[in-house]
Amino acid sequence: MTFLKKHSFKIAVLAVCLAMGIYLLVTSLSKPEESLPVQMAAPAFALTDIDGNEVTLESTNGKARLVYFYFANCPDVCPPTTFLLSETQDLLDKEGLLGDKVELISITFDPERDTPDAIRAFAKRNFAEPGNGWLFLRGEEEEATLKLSRDFGVGVLKDEANNAYTHMNVITLVDKKGQIRKWIDGSDEELTAEQLAAYMKRLAKE
Repeated sequence: MTFLKKHSFKIAVLAVCLAMGIYLLVTSLSKPEESLPVQMAAPAFALTDIDGNEVTLESTNGKARLVYFYFANCPDVCPPTTFLLSETQDLLDKEGLLGDKVELISITFDPERDTPDAIRAFAKRNFAEPGNGWLFLRGEEEEATLKLSRDFGVGVLKDEANNAYTHMNVITLVDKKGQIRKWIDGSDEELTAEQLAAYMKRLAKE
């Protein structure tokens, strides 16, 4: 009983990760042209972009949104996934949808280290273009952002000893009404920018 009390939070997060892992496995074969059912309402948030402007879920309504949680010091999945999103950004820009009909949103859960300058450097390293239909957001408090990521269905655990994070590499698709329509495994080796762009174009047309 003492063990369960001491580790109840970690067990709960691991349970969420397991459930999400099963979901991603089951839905991995779905195609962009297939109907995307409503999963849940996206959690509300109020964060700031790297220029200090407040951005809320409500203020981005009316656009199809791709939401990705990351941290700039990530040693593995965040850089390649952000590069994949940069390719998606290019495709949507060529279609004339970016910024007007579709928006990409990257949210750091490491706001202490991920200052605006650190985020700009991370974006540049991974060929992302902040401001061109892509919002890079941060909060003031780490715990609040960690809670937001978990509310979005993205399991995250902080490794206090190494000041790092173990997290699910999940891309979340949100429709124009603020409803989560799909979670995608960003580490899926078969996932392409063309597929992500097709999902976003479909949601933008609804």
